[in-house]
Amino acid sequence: MKKTKTGLLALAGIFTALAVVLLMLTVTPIATIGTVALAALCGIPVVVEWGRKAGVIHFVAVAVLAWLIVPATDGKLLYTLFFGWYTIVKAWLEQKNLPRSVEWGAKFLLLWTSFGVGGSATFFLLDEIPLGDAPWWIIPVSVVATSLLFVVYDRCLTGLVGIYMTRLHPKVSRLFHLK
Repeated sequence: MKKTKTGLLALAGIFTALAVVLLMLTVTPIATIGTVALAALCGIPVVVEWGRKAGVIHFVAVAVLAWLIVPATDGKLLYTLFFGWYTIVKAWLEQKNLPRSVEWGAKFLLLWTSFGVGGSATFFLLDEIPLGDAPWWIIPVSVVATSLLFVVYDRCLTGLVGIYMTRLHPKVSRLFHLK
């Protein structure tokens, strides 16, 4: 069968809807970061099957829908400021064949820039001071822990893309007539 745009559009629509449903689950304060990370994984099939430009459209669609219908502000912020677009940027950085130190430096710069913007957004949108009453030592511990979790997330994301390519890509291509 020949590759159809209808199949690609259906695939993107399904994963956009799934991401929004997952973001709706952030209403409960249990596993908010994990749920947002799962919503971000919905971008993998869109980026793999249709490319980074479609991944950007998917990200924007999910972010706009989330800001319109998801009541939990922290889930929307996490998705919009980091998790939603990271899959696209990761694919772009890894295709550039940069030295590993430059690639990881760029990834960490993006991580901490988005966290800085997120902290500012938390202050202005939620009227909360991030780590306002925390003891002084919590900041360096948080930075180290977040950095380690980021490395784990990045490596897991790489593994999940590999699993998608080897096991799910052929089935998704057949199901949505993408070959």
